Amino acid sequence: MSPTLTVLTHRPQARWRLYCIPPGGLGPEFYLPWCPSIPPTIELCAVQLPGRGPLADQPCTTDPKALTTELAELITGQDDLRPFALFGHSIGALSAFTTTRRLRRTGGRQPALLALSALPAPHSGPYTQTLGALLLSGHTAANQAIGIHTGAATDFARLAAAYVPLLGDLLLLLQHRHQQEAPLDCDLALYGGQDDPVTTLDQLTAWNDLTTTPVTPRLFPGGHTYPAEQAEALVTQLHHDLEAATDRDD
Repeated sequence: MSPTLTVLTHRPQARWRLYCIPPGGLGPEFYLPWCPSIPPTIELCAVQLPGRGPLADQPCTTDPKALTTELAELITGQDDLRPFALFGHSIGALSAFTTTRRLRRTGGRQPALLALSALPAPHSGPYTQTLGALLLSGHTAANQAIGIHTGAATDFARLAAAYVPLLGDLLLLLQHRHQQEAPLDCDLALYGGQDDPVTTLDQLTAWNDLTTTPVTPRLFPGGHTYPAEQAEALVTQLHHDLEAATDRDD
């Protein structure tokens, strides 16, 4: 089954749409803490991937090319002419990037802003080495990476439900092979956590090699799950970056 879209703040009159792709193992619920901070000019939408939530009975998509195609078709199929931004956190950042490339290759509308969070650039060595090693090293690492809290035996069912889609997403990440293409020319924003064990500042900065609009990454207090902990600050920065990108297009 293909990904679906969940509208978290229904605002058909908003100026922009913000499409968010969740990190490994998670769904639209990752972005619920953003809702109180989203300004009325933005309609917040999140991608629901197979293998979790209401699509839990469906197999996870582990083919990166297939997922990229499905996400591009999902966005194009919205039949919405408002300018939009595409945000991806962790493994979701890879999907946001490859989806933008796919939209360009197929002549689709591209995002006014591509916002990438907390993942090494895919053309760099640490891309699979860092995240793959961390996620495969046990429960403590999973807690660092995606916020799964473990320890009690009674949490086994919840832990298993979280790990199944996480491992599916990890397979997707590990199977990705970076292809050389012309740099993207849409506006770029890079975000990360100051204490993120997954992505260093240099690894985040390396995304600049893949676009024509290099930027300085914005770091927020916290680790790999900082978007939930710093929702208001991140949404404020994202809104500012989207306004700046749209103003340059006008």
